[in-house]
Formats: sequence, structure tokens, C-alpha cells
Amino acid sequence: MTQIANASTLPLAGFTPEHFSLSVSGKVATVMLNRPEKKNPLTFASYRELTDFFLAAQKEEEVKAIVVTGAGGNFSSGGDVFEIIGPLVAMETKDLL
Repeated sequence: MTQIANASTLPLAGFTPEHFSLSVSGKVATVMLNRPEKKNPLTFASYRELTDFFLAAQKEEEVKAIVVTGAGGNFSSGGDVFEIIGPLVAMETKDLL
């Protein structure tokens, strides 16, 4: 899992994502989910990394908008079936709450 030491104070310029591509043009940052062969599903690691990114981005005064998109003609299929959905379905209902 990707973790940034102090995401709330990290400058966006120092952010190097592993689970999506990131570009900044002018005042707009673009996040592209980049697993088109699986329709850009999210994993626990990508959720963590996106959270770290948004924490870092909120401190970035130059960025006024963030666009989230997906590669390969799809936005996102949602949670990865093998990494998120499968383990959640296998859990006892009481453990989900």
C-alpha cells in the first residue's frame, strides 16, 4: 500500500502516484485511472493513493480544479472484483459494520 509521510503538507510537485497518472496544466490537475485492460477498477492501494493525492492537492494554492478520468474509453468499473469485492463478500455481515 502506498503511504505518504505527511500528505497534508506534501507539495503536489513531489507527488508520484503508482496507481494512476497525474498531470497539471495551468490551474487544472488531471488524474487518470490507468488500468484500461480491466476498465480501471479501484483497489485498496489506489483508494489510499487517491486519498493521499487529494490531501496534498487541497494544500496546493495553484490548482483550482481536479479532473478525474479513466484510460481506454472507460471511467472506472468500481472496486476491483478480486482485490475488494471478493474479500468483502467473504466477510461476515457483522464484520462489515
